[in-house]
Amino acid sequence: MATEITMPKLSDTMTEGQLGAWRKSVGEKIERGDIIAEVETDKATMDLEAFASGVLLEQLVQAGELVPVGTVIGLIGLPGEAMPAEPPPVKVPVPEAKPVIPDEAERMITTSAPVVERQPQSPAFQAAPIVRRRAVELGIDLADISGSGPEGRILLDDLERSPGARPVQAEPGIVVAASVDVAPAETALQTIAAQPFSRMRAAIAKVTTDSWRTIPHFYISIDVEMGRVEQVVRDLKTEGEALTLNALILVAVAASLVKFPELNSAFTDKVMLKYATVNLGFAVAVEGGLLVPVIRGAEDKGARELSAEAARLASRARSGSISENEISGGTFSVSNLGMHGVSSFASIIMPAQAGILAVGSVADRPVVRNGNLEIGRLMTATLSCDHCIIDGVYAAGFLNEFKRLLENPNELPA
Repeated sequence: MATEITMPKLSDTMTEGQLGAWRKSVGEKIERGDIIAEVETDKATMDLEAFASGVLLEQLVQAGELVPVGTVIGLIGLPGEAMPAEPPPVKVPVPEAKPVIPDEAERMITTSAPVVERQPQSPAFQAAPIVRRRAVELGIDLADISGSGPEGRILLDDLERSPGARPVQAEPGIVVAASVDVAPAETALQTIAAQPFSRMRAAIAKVTTDSWRTIPHFYISIDVEMGRVEQVVRDLKTEGEALTLNALILVAVAASLVKFPELNSAFTDKVMLKYATVNLGFAVAVEGGLLVPVIRGAEDKGARELSAEAARLASRARSGSISENEISGGTFSVSNLGMHGVSSFASIIMPAQAGILAVGSVADRPVVRNGNLEIGRLMTATLSCDHCIIDGVYAAGFLNEFKRLLENPNELPA
């Protein structure tokens, strides 16, 4: 019996996936564990492994198609194994009529209820359910289509390449509205184009909207003098060691979360979940949106190890090769727009987290030291908190610890 290949659920939030490409052709031999296809989620591209051996009997979904999780996308079986047959016609028994008026019921002639066989309106064509739905959307009768797939199976491309296909006739009693050109009102807004969201943009929209609706945000900011830590970065560069300012910021965040663990938690169903480790996410801009790679166990990593891991994950995110596991499971996040000249901003908290730190640029600003007006190298950090579990005083304590560590970089884990 053929084994179904289904669209896998690669994360807790995944509801649909796009088939990126088939790695195996119809009729090609497959061993259990072979990579048979690429699946694209809203975050990453993943390899799909075979869970059975045999040959690829059929590709039910073509590259580029977006289908719900659990959809059968292909079949694996023995060479020459027959395809699953179309389901037989459904026999629906007609219920026996019940008398409404007793006097009239006595005059009725009792007859046995006939069995009516429901016949399809058109012959059964070799086409996947998604192809049939698309044909209905396009108003195309499958009788006019010659399938180019295995054993004459009709593919989505066949529908698109069939300009001469006739529309399906409307059923009796259904009025089909004619296409009418309506002149726009003079006050109507003019648009250039209606551009559909990419899968990544749609995912970002959903996550941020859900977070904004369900998490009561509040914000608190602090200025940090960065002169000493900038000097540390310059000194290390002179010695041939590349350590970025952003890496030291991440180290300071991880160390501060150890002292203020409630920010490394989440609120759910009136319960605060405290995470055992600091899995630190950091935003990375990519084409079409952003990703948030996660540094696992960040509290146990020194500056050098954390810097190397952050660089590796950022590179994988920008190249599109990052895995689902590397962008999931975060417990706290950091967003840094300092390199873009942004002085300060506030971020939206990620789902299942209690806070996110938004970091601005380091710039020359006036400061007062010992009663004297001087120029200092200042950075503004803004903490977004979930007010369900975090209060202002606790948030202030975290920011002051973060500030203390960066202003005394010799106390940062090496």
